[in-house]
Amino acid sequence: MSLTEKQIQYGFNYFFPDESNKIKSVVELKEFDGERKLSINCTQLDYWIEKNGKKPEEKQRILTEWCNFLRENPNTFEELYFGTRMPQELFDAVCHQKELKRLEIKWGSYEDLASIRKLTEIEFLDIGSGSAVQSIEPLTALKKLKGLQVENFQKIQDYDAFSKLTSLESLFIDGDRTSPRNIRIESIDFLRKMPQLKCYRMLATILVNKDYSPILELKNLEYLAIRGRREVKKMYDDFAKLPKLKWGWGWKEKEMN
Repeated sequence: MSLTEKQIQYGFNYFFPDESNKIKSVVELKEFDGERKLSINCTQLDYWIEKNGKKPEEKQRILTEWCNFLRENPNTFEELYFGTRMPQELFDAVCHQKELKRLEIKWGSYEDLASIRKLTEIEFLDIGSGSAVQSIEPLTALKKLKGLQVENFQKIQDYDAFSKLTSLESLFIDGDRTSPRNIRIESIDFLRKMPQLKCYRMLATILVNKDYSPILELKNLEYLAIRGRREVKKMYDDFAKLPKLKWGWGWKEKEMN
């Protein structure tokens, strides 16, 4: 199944309040009641501890309970969302979920993505602010992946490995857009090997070789979001000739008026 029109226009991980409200949000494991889709916020609990009259030691208990449960019950979830800081131990525990099709992480201190290889059924993956990530190679094992966003991977400049993701239709490579803090990308030549892409975004980024021409080979591209740098502005006419491109920003001259 390909991306829906809505996922192409707005992004596979766009926040639609009406839909997001259907996902139950929990802190403690005891709040879980068999849901296949769940939002887990089990870290950064200082305010929650104070509000509920809990002891500070409860923070570690809550995290440990979730990690143990995720490891010991690998067929529980189809979709998981994490809105608070994800430490490495929680990341590794989540990757035991064999039936997981969607995983969205706001941010974390994870360095090693090796465990992600276990998520063989994953279709949509959003790895938020991962400034400590050392390698993207483990992501290439995810053969069913349709939508991928990686954010603020400060230690990664070479993204050629993503060309191995032959089922991928949506790729977002961003820096930290809230700080803002740019990341550096050596080249986007890898896009020449990804003709199946329908969505591509690179924001809060510095393209070192300043060559945006590989985008012009994406004949199936419907959505493009890039910064309107000088090199990009020179290519407005070329972008306009992409046969299916209609959504996004940064690639149309009228946006600069």
